[in-house]
Amino acid sequence: MEELEEIRLKLRNRFIIGIISIILFSALFTILTKSIGLLICILFIGNILLVLFNYKLYSQYTKIFKKEFVLKSLKSKFSDLVYQPLNGIPRETIADTKMMYMGDIYKSEDYISGKYKDIKFEQSDVHIEEEHTSTDSDGSTSTSYTTIFKGRWMIFDFNKTFKADVQIAQKGFKNSKVKRFFGKEDEIFKKVSMESESFNSRFNVYAQNEHDAFYIITPTLMSKIEKLGDMTRGKLLLCFIDNRLHIGIDDNKDSFEPPTIFKQINETEIIEKISGDIKLITQFVDELNLDNDLFKKEV
Repeated sequence: MEELEEIRLKLRNRFIIGIISIILFSALFTILTKSIGLLICILFIGNILLVLFNYKLYSQYTKIFKKEFVLKSLKSKFSDLVYQPLNGIPRETIADTKMMYMGDIYKSEDYISGKYKDIKFEQSDVHIEEEHTSTDSDGSTSTSYTTIFKGRWMIFDFNKTFKADVQIAQKGFKNSKVKRFFGKEDEIFKKVSMESESFNSRFNVYAQNEHDAFYIITPTLMSKIEKLGDMTRGKLLLCFIDNRLHIGIDDNKDSFEPPTIFKQINETEIIEKISGDIKLITQFVDELNLDNDLFKKEV
């Protein structure tokens, strides 16, 4: 705590001094030159230099936080734990499900794998973007990016065998168009209407055949998924494939991030925040009863 707080204070002071210096220099420059374009350029370059100058110290701040707080909390909850803050779930792992449009740019970090209630899982933060290039009348080219998905991707052993793949997308999920999920193969997937009107009003179900959809998505499971939808911020995507359950949570958040450098560190708040990030993993095992004998794999 003392080391972390010491680094935080040093970072805070550096940023405050840097921001004030940039503002004063920019104001003086504007008065002398009256050039708004150059003012914007100075502000932009100044902020980049401020971040680069403090990058090493901030990386140290993050590394200590994740080692002393996140890792210890994860070890207390999970067995067979592997935690790699700088790595993530490989792009091809998600792409191979053919249930997620992968865009043009893929980033993933905070990889975790382990066991909870003897159920194997892995998860990481995932950010998927689509690149857009446009050319104006003068021939100048500009590039912009649209976020397709930003949040958590989790993979659980689903101890119930099934022969075909099934997808459940919560309505409002940004990437919820079936043609974008399945590409050229979308014709083999059909939209399935479940028996629950409440469930149908909140989720879309796609499957290779209706029999597998009804086999996997029982009335009890539908009720539990609806409850998870209420408990989870952001929109859900559930993919049942190769006897595994992939879960995407599109909530525009990063998990297990250190506290802001502009506020004194509160150990209680840190632990509560980490516990909340961990609960987002455990609640799917708990609520879906993935460890129940009902889901034991058939021999």
